[in-house]
Amino acid sequence: MTYYDDGNLARQLTDPYPYQEPVLRPEVVEAEKRTRQRALQRQAQIRRQYKAAGRVHARSVLRVSALLLAIASLAGFIVWRNARITEMSFINAGLRRQITELDKQNGLLEDKIAKKVSLQTTREQATEQLGMQQATSDQIHYVSSIHFLQQGGRDAGQGQDRRQVLADSEWLDAIETWVKNH
Repeated sequence: MTYYDDGNLARQLTDPYPYQEPVLRPEVVEAEKRTRQRALQRQAQIRRQYKAAGRVHARSVLRVSALLLAIASLAGFIVWRNARITEMSFINAGLRRQITELDKQNGLLEDKIAKKVSLQTTREQATEQLGMQQATSDQIHYVSSIHFLQQGGRDAGQGQDRRQVLADSEWLDAIETWVKNH
């Protein structure tokens, strides 16, 4: 026996038979309607609870991630600050070494200068190397500075002589001319 007729892939249906529609009572229809409404309300309530739980979860995740970011930023700042402090301490140590070396060099230079500027050393060099002698009292001439002041022009209103102080080069010229003339 074959399930298929020639050329047709679908099964042949049997002839439909009549049946009676069920009679629905209004109380049953009303009860089913109420149960469907309650089921829909329960589903809506469950959806609202699920969405609220999702919002609460999202807020808590956001808070925790913000807290972790703040902690990481604080830790990073502390590490950076300690690195800067360490770097500055190395720089300070290097500067202290340089200051110590410069102080030593400065001390050596001051000693050299003190030896060269020493009046006793200068006198010894003058007598030994240049053959100079100590000046006697008749070789020393005292000169008053009044000879080296120039007479200024007269002021228009006062009628007094005005004396001007000479510059360094003028003093030297005045002393040289005085020594040559005397």
